[in-house]
Amino acid sequence: MHSLGINIGSSNVKVAMKEENNIVWSAVEPHEGNFLDTLKKVLSAHNLPKDIKALATGTEGRHLLNINSVIEPLCIEEALKNLQFQVDALVSLGGEDLVVYTIDKNNKIITSFSGNKCASGTGEFFKQQLARMNMNLNDINNISEDCRVLKLSSRCSVFMKSDCTHRLNKGEAKTGDIVLSLSDVMAIKVIDFLKRARIDKGKVLLVGGVTKNQYILRFIRERMPQIEFIVPEQAPYFEAYGAALLARTSGSNLPPLNSLFKSSCIQFKRFKSLQTAQGRVTYLPSQKGKVKAGREYILGVDGGSTTTKACLIDMETNEVTASFYGRTHGDPVSALKNCLVEIKKQIRKDIGEGKISITLASTTGSSREILGVFLETPAVYNEIIAHAVGTSFYRDNIDTIFEIGGQDAKYVSLKNKVPIDYAMNEACSAGTGSFLEESAQGDLNINDASEIGDIALAAEAPLKFGEHCSAFINSDIRNAIQQGASREDITAGIVTSIVSNYLNRVVGNRTIGKNIVLQGGVAKNRAVPLAFAMLLDKDILVPPDPEMMGCFGVGVLAKQKFTEGFLTKATYDIDQILTTSIIYEKEFQCKACDNFCPVRILNVNGHKYMFGGRCNKYANIRKKKVFNEEEVIDYIETYQEKRFCGRHSPLFFHLYALAALCLVLPYPGRGNFCFPGHLP
Repeated sequence: MHSLGINIGSSNVKVAMKEENNIVWSAVEPHEGNFLDTLKKVLSAHNLPKDIKALATGTEGRHLLNINSVIEPLCIEEALKNLQFQVDALVSLGGEDLVVYTIDKNNKIITSFSGNKCASGTGEFFKQQLARMNMNLNDINNISEDCRVLKLSSRCSVFMKSDCTHRLNKGEAKTGDIVLSLSDVMAIKVIDFLKRARIDKGKVLLVGGVTKNQYILRFIRERMPQIEFIVPEQAPYFEAYGAALLARTSGSNLPPLNSLFKSSCIQFKRFKSLQTAQGRVTYLPSQKGKVKAGREYILGVDGGSTTTKACLIDMETNEVTASFYGRTHGDPVSALKNCLVEIKKQIRKDIGEGKISITLASTTGSSREILGVFLETPAVYNEIIAHAVGTSFYRDNIDTIFEIGGQDAKYVSLKNKVPIDYAMNEACSAGTGSFLEESAQGDLNINDASEIGDIALAAEAPLKFGEHCSAFINSDIRNAIQQGASREDITAGIVTSIVSNYLNRVVGNRTIGKNIVLQGGVAKNRAVPLAFAMLLDKDILVPPDPEMMGCFGVGVLAKQKFTEGFLTKATYDIDQILTTSIIYEKEFQCKACDNFCPVRILNVNGHKYMFGGRCNKYANIRKKKVFNEEEVIDYIETYQEKRFCGRHSPLFFHLYALAALCLVLPYPGRGNFCFPGHLP
């Protein structure tokens, strides 16, 4: 007798076919948000016997199949009974879930301990972080032996993602270190669950696709050597195997593939189409010029968490003449070199073998410090001021900046081109580009981020996923998939979700002006500005090349600082930069305070720099400019000289003099006024 078990997981479709007690074939396929087509593909690839009994298990998706279904615990019990394992617990390590089942002597489940919706210890999160580093699951077996486990924030997947990104961008870790560290965090989570279940000895069965990660298995065994951990051959499709066993008595005949699926019922509320906001978004055209031989240029660099941007700015005209936007992949120095290789090609295209001179270089972004050391420039500035300078260059009247990057989202309020208020996301990724891209790629099989906008604009009614944590939104997305919602409506729902999260979590109750600009790489997605316009009922401006505003702004800012005397010109040769590397030398412990931060000595072109620490002590030492003390104006001394009536009054006497006003002090008998000032 043949039987078929189908498990619809959050990330994969698992299928197993049995004949009597033998497994004829099994399959584990990632469904990328389309489990119906994936299941159809798997079943079509095999010759299924007529009148085969089938049974489904797994997530809500099982209810969309025209066959009988059961919950996963029943399948687990049947598989344990058939394989005759005598274990004390079973750990299911899935794409989205981690569950520990305690087992009695009759192979029945006593109780279960499952995680919340946080993704920090799941296989899908691990897979997403590998993609960020340009790695896949096969690459983890090839990491070098000198890689080490680093301490990561494990209480939330978003904080952990930030830890990984910042360690890589600061040069504090290699990709292999991150692989081991993530594996260690996942192992710790398994151990914590086993302790909650009061399992401290005996035998434990490990099942699920995550068991293919050798490092997780190693770390689990090292931490609990008193327990025997068993990984069965059927681990990747264990629940499907149990369903195939139960199908012999509880299954139903498998219908033809064209009638296997039921019609869907979607339980989410909806927005109106994004197309209703057409006409409320203005795009400023790109103003990119040509490189000219013999001219002087500024190199602006924005080292972001997920992408690195660089551009050449004409010192005379402030035109961007060459630029490139590429992935960081956890290695900001290599990413910058890649940008410079592409910029060099653009220079050669414009002037052939002609020469240019780059006399200023400046950096911003999350990896600005390490890139500042690499370029040996003191011109290192934060993103807030860089984006404000870049945006206000094109329009003087901008009063509000919305900037959404890969991992950071920023709000800046401007007055006369000067930031007067700002906010950033507090580590939450639900309103950022990485969340949009990873959700579209991992759940909807949209592998090219440039396709997201067009797919979202094709939606008739975007789904409302709410304004909460990215982990919960991801669960909503998967529920919508299981309910059969269209890819277009889900994609548009993700877009409106990140905009809603940005407005509620980043902007909050802060002032939103009348002249709003949206920038950052996400602004290139045509659906995002429309979502802002629709939800705010306001006009949105998108600047030229919105993804380049950081590197353009920091380049213009460097020119301003040079004009003000805070920077001096130097020579930056692209060919020499491409041959430069950072040599990581010894590490020492800073004892300036009780934090005892580890500080690394970096060697760049024979010059040594101290790098690291929680504060800016060593960064300030690197950037410190020596001034001629004779040329520095002491404004305190000047104030003391110009104070009036012999009193230490902080009143702006010059302002009153210009207004021809006579100041009368109400209490002549009183002593000095309190600095910085109040009137009695």
